[in-house]
Amino acid sequence: MKIKLIRITIISFTIFFTSCAETSFKKEEIAPQNLSEWKTLDKGKTIINGEELIIEETEGSNGYFLVSPKIYKGDIILNYKVKAMSEASVIIVLFSVSDIGETLEMTMPPRDAKGTDFWRWRTALEHYNLTFNNRAHNFKPFFFKNETPLKKGFHQRLSENIIETEKWYDVEVGKKQNRLWFKLNNKVIFEQEDCNPLDGGRLMFRISGLNGDKVVFAKIAMKNLVISYQ
Repeated sequence: MKIKLIRITIISFTIFFTSCAETSFKKEEIAPQNLSEWKTLDKGKTIINGEELIIEETEGSNGYFLVSPKIYKGDIILNYKVKAMSEASVIIVLFSVSDIGETLEMTMPPRDAKGTDFWRWRTALEHYNLTFNNRAHNFKPFFFKNETPLKKGFHQRLSENIIETEKWYDVEVGKKQNRLWFKLNNKVIFEQEDCNPLDGGRLMFRISGLNGDKVVFAKIAMKNLVISYQ
């Protein structure tokens, strides 16, 4: 009886998995000249000082906006340096700003809008609102998601202020998939999971000062703005 020997060769191989969650970002460096050409709302002015852009309110202002010409869809990370040049400088970043619903478009306020008209317009938009220097309004920094004028997706607050006047700070604001964050000088200040993140939209920087009996205009300097996006 013959025994037939069969040799079985086992070939080992490695399978490499690539995560679908990985995001590849484009980077856009915004020079002061380019930033000064963004659309503005309410009353204010911009001045280019070397590598810095000085942004300040002017007479009759109830805040001053810079609005990106581009719509940023999906994930986005902002990096820049900022300095408050007035004790009244409330510093605000609004991102993923769009009309409410399945759109990335944003309706602008009426041309004759003023004062509280801008507040009503802004609260009628979907957006993330990061207000990280709020000392002049006697509030602390906060971060929230605006879904409708009466609905916030989340709302975080700090117990103390974190910005001093005439000092440069490194800012990072990010939205990547379900994670949102804000870093100041590389320290995480706010971090939030959003299970139903906004799809994207415009980017806006806003400053606001003091009105009433004592009027003090907001004034800040910005430089080294880099926008990383999908």
